[in-house]
Amino acid sequence: MNNNVIIGTAGHIDHGKTTLIKALSGIETDTTQEEKDRGMSINLGFAYFDLPSGKRCGVVDVPGHERFIKNMLAGVSGINLVLLLVDSREGIMPQTKEHIDILTLLGIENYIIVMTKIDLVEEEYRELVKEDIQEFISGTVLENSPIIEVDSISKKGLDTLLATIDKKTEDIVAKNVDKNARINIDRSFQVKGFGTVVTGTLTEGVINVGDELVIYPKEVKAKVRNIQVHSKDVETAYAGQRTAINLANIKFDDVKRGDTLATAGSLTKTYMLDTEIKLINDERANLELWDRVRVYIGTEEVMARVVPLGTDLLKAGESSFAQLRLEEEIAVKNYDKFIIRTYSPMITIGGGVILDANPKKHSRFNEEILEKLKVQLEGNTTDLIDNYLLSHTDYLNSKENILKELQLPKEEVEESLTQLVESTTIYETKLGYIHKKKYDEVLEKLKKLLSDYHNRYKLKVGIPKIEVLSKFKISQKEMLELLDLFILNNEIRLEGNLVAEKDFEVNYDKKQLAEKERIEKALLDGGFTPPSVKELTNGEKPKVELLESLIDNTVVRLDADLVLHEKVFKDAVQKVEDHFKTNDQIVLAEFRDMTGSSRKYSMAILEYMDKIGITRRLENHRVLVKK
Repeated sequence: MNNNVIIGTAGHIDHGKTTLIKALSGIETDTTQEEKDRGMSINLGFAYFDLPSGKRCGVVDVPGHERFIKNMLAGVSGINLVLLLVDSREGIMPQTKEHIDILTLLGIENYIIVMTKIDLVEEEYRELVKEDIQEFISGTVLENSPIIEVDSISKKGLDTLLATIDKKTEDIVAKNVDKNARINIDRSFQVKGFGTVVTGTLTEGVINVGDELVIYPKEVKAKVRNIQVHSKDVETAYAGQRTAINLANIKFDDVKRGDTLATAGSLTKTYMLDTEIKLINDERANLELWDRVRVYIGTEEVMARVVPLGTDLLKAGESSFAQLRLEEEIAVKNYDKFIIRTYSPMITIGGGVILDANPKKHSRFNEEILEKLKVQLEGNTTDLIDNYLLSHTDYLNSKENILKELQLPKEEVEESLTQLVESTTIYETKLGYIHKKKYDEVLEKLKKLLSDYHNRYKLKVGIPKIEVLSKFKISQKEMLELLDLFILNNEIRLEGNLVAEKDFEVNYDKKQLAEKERIEKALLDGGFTPPSVKELTNGEKPKVELLESLIDNTVVRLDADLVLHEKVFKDAVQKVEDHFKTNDQIVLAEFRDMTGSSRKYSMAILEYMDKIGITRRLENHRVLVKK
């Protein structure tokens, strides 16, 4: 059972929403003098009451007047149950219909229809109004909703209403407290002595006093100083509760209605959305390319241009994919829902769901994009992960990122990842998962790079790893992980620090083989003071090429003219490591003495050790780099 029930009220102006809430809760939600003077709710009211079972209901009293329709849209975020009020004297009115359209488009399915002011109407007339309501809701999500008759002044019917609310909220699924915290801010104001306060429904996660959060989309850091739930100070607020949060060190201008208070890094800031949009069955609801609309999401209203995808026209009464080009930046997640109204006159014409919160501009009839959106809309967990890994800009994505982005149950994600790895649809690395198509894409480019290199340099074992990394527009960290994966899968091989085709071998002719043995022997005999490159080759091109083929294999290049046999270099490294077993540092003279080398070679060898991360120079001495 969910003990945090959020109830919304909807209906035409003057149909008795505020009076009913006061009768149920004892709280008057018309809080400002202007509201009391005008007799209607301007801002979202804030009340609560307890049900016979002990559940506490937070109430969002949303205004009914046309001019304040966006306030009503702000209030529906996070609502579990809607009380749709209909005045017994007037029946269904135009705004009643629009409210039903909005609530339906936002996916709310739990309703109670409340006929108000019954003491003012004869029973026979009430029955006619009731029949009209039943006829109107036939075929809609409200079709089987109970209709309760009440009078808020005499309290007639309130007990029946409370019992019905209790029953209708028995099976409400508890909000997910494991997700990152998020509140769509519907009010922001200053309280003398406290500073800035924001209010809204905590739609996801948990917020504690002292938490560091972020105000989106400006990404202003904020610390929670105090939390109130149902007018009482609490240490923790949970998903599903209406909350008021006092933020420390936040100026009034730093936050406004429409902003979102959330865990850092949990939302995507964007000017574009790939969506599925469903339009109401009204000829005024057709949308064409570049039509300007009002988008209501969370508590934000933003203007946008419509770009139909896969079609030339978004038709009334149908669902279609579309990209929304926003005129202001917003912060959202995939699968957030929204409402669309026409620019002028303002008419509610549809709603939708975000399928990609951070898309690129793309062709309107791109089959790959359309298929991706279809998977996002309809796919199971395995399909969604497959699609995510294939379409994400990063090549490697961690399980944590997949969970965060897709907002799916951890157990389902882990099971699907295992299935995808076993079927070789994806590969797993220490840094995360890569889709096979992206794996093949990188591998194909790498194999071409190696093939071209081997054809050009037949005497070289392979390409230095650092050079390979520079050829790909992938982070070095990711590329190194992929190289390890390719080697593990026997796609390529690594010889020392050289990357090569798995079957490539250097084939020396007799003359080259003799020259190779001569160079290697000269370097071994020279020990720590061997001949220079110039002395070994005399600048002759065939000898230079042959020496180059040995670099990073049996020969270590210290600089442009100084080389060392790999065995001699390994001996130098061993001597240095043995020295550090009893010493904290080493100086040039000590190294020169232990190797019997010249100052020039000693300096070159130590600098090369610095370069490859064995030692680190500090002023006139070196220390061992700890692994």
